Amino acid sequence: MNRQQFLQHFMLQPPPHPEWPARSLRQSAVLVALQEQPHGLDLILTRRAKHLRNQPHQLCFAGGRQDETDSSLLHTALREAEEELGINPSQVEIIGDLPSQPVLNNFMIHPYIGFVAPNVQLRPDPNEVAEVLRFPLTEVLAHSRHHTTRVERLLYHELVFIPVNGQLIWGATAAIIRRLADQIHPQHKHLQLPFRGI
Repeated sequence: MNRQQFLQHFMLQPPPHPEWPARSLRQSAVLVALQEQPHGLDLILTRRAKHLRNQPHQLCFAGGRQDETDSSLLHTALREAEEELGINPSQVEIIGDLPSQPVLNNFMIHPYIGFVAPNVQLRPDPNEVAEVLRFPLTEVLAHSRHHTTRVERLLYHELVFIPVNGQLIWGATAAIIRRLADQIHPQHKHLQLPFRGI
């Protein structure tokens, strides 16, 4: 999937923005970073450093909690991407956002989708990022790769697991990818695999 194909699918319909039950959740934001390569678009994820208190060694988007000095949640996402990956905000073209995603540690994540300039060289901060991973967007968005299970005690009820290229994406990151997949390929929403352990 190239840039033009992605934009055509993404702009066909506005993403749903569900109402979550009223809870006092701290605000955070992430950058769903896409970068065009000769084979098509790559999705950029990071593996969090092992010493971090929250979600150590987990695959995630660049992002974090909103600071008092941030002018907006979009500012939060771009600031965090610059701190974690060395991406200057001027090198990102924001094209839209996705529905907010609550997580168990009492945060509400606001995902923003942005194209990172093809010539940008990432400079990950070793204090936060153990590894940068790139996944072909077409593979990550394939509903047939998504394993789901219901957990009624959670605020959002569904857990998503996405095995791809020997890695496992799960948690809020996988839930956000699932919503993006539903936006790009709404005709495939029914395609998923029950989770029986991966």
